[in-house]
Amino acid sequence: MGDNDTVKAVKVPLLWVGLDDLPLLSSNQVLTQVDPDHVFLSFGTATPPVLMGDEEQVRDQAKRISYVPVKGITRLAISRRHLGELIEVLQRTAETFDAQGGE
Repeated sequence: MGDNDTVKAVKVPLLWVGLDDLPLLSSNQVLTQVDPDHVFLSFGTATPPVLMGDEEQVRDQAKRISYVPVKGITRLAISRRHLGELIEVLQRTAETFDAQGGE
């Protein structure tokens, strides 16, 4: 077989569809886990507990809190190779955000 017989990769553009149909959720907590094949990314939201009263009352209420629950939003599994790509995309996104003066 000659070089002309070799199957060559063809790049086809990707078109994202249905994004507007997905819920837009806010996350302020991320948990990562690893196994031999994947990295697991779990996203959730923690809401600070309501503490009311004067400074001493608030302090007493806070002492009685054993934990603040995190409500899970989604959990993703990604290969190590794709994790590297995600890190690069997030870094570029952060740089773009900073360049636009975002906070």
